[in-house]
Amino acid sequence: MACLKAGFMLTVLAALLVTMAPSALAQHGHGGSPTRYESEDRDQWQLPEKVVALLEIKEGMTVADIGSSSGYFSRRFSAAVGSSGHVLAVDLDKKALQWLAAKAKELGLGNIKTILAEPDNPHLPNQKVDLVFFCNTLHHIGNRIGYLEELKGSLAPGARVAGVDFLKKELPVGPRDIDHKLSRRKAYNAIREAGYRVLREPQGLPYQYFIIARPE
Repeated sequence: MACLKAGFMLTVLAALLVTMAPSALAQHGHGGSPTRYESEDRDQWQLPEKVVALLEIKEGMTVADIGSSSGYFSRRFSAAVGSSGHVLAVDLDKKALQWLAAKAKELGLGNIKTILAEPDNPHLPNQKVDLVFFCNTLHHIGNRIGYLEELKGSLAPGARVAGVDFLKKELPVGPRDIDHKLSRRKAYNAIREAGYRVLREPQGLPYQYFIIARPE
């Protein structure tokens, strides 16, 4: 059993060390290369290990990564949930999901499942998800309150919803157009109006806010 667990962790570590094609995250938008959000410097400001640690993910959990694209966080969640857990990588971009599915298969990350979503429906299973994570995605969702309300049907008891998004000001990364960004206040208010209680707002990300909530 120890050998199996060690083998799984080595596979996950290999996945995280894969060199990704560089892209300009500042040109935030739809379409383009499946790895367009995997810029060479992203780890320096996204601090993914810090984000994953703050999410307090446990082995065996089911985590939904909404707006997963090429799986920047999905691959890291794969390590956190372990071989008994599940990662649901959800996106509107079919090519990005195909790329992620092929990469996950190549690297032996069997706990990642890709889901092709619709703009108003992530197609998550009912009452199965322990954590729903949005990274740089909430600002793309038009009817955020309605979306978050509907999301409750997919949450397991005690589940949480977490959102990380760019601060609404000029930044060296993220969308160039400030009007394209979602302020922390609007994100917070949408979460509250959708019937969630904000549990924490972790600090420490240089260009983003971070909100963790749970249905009331």
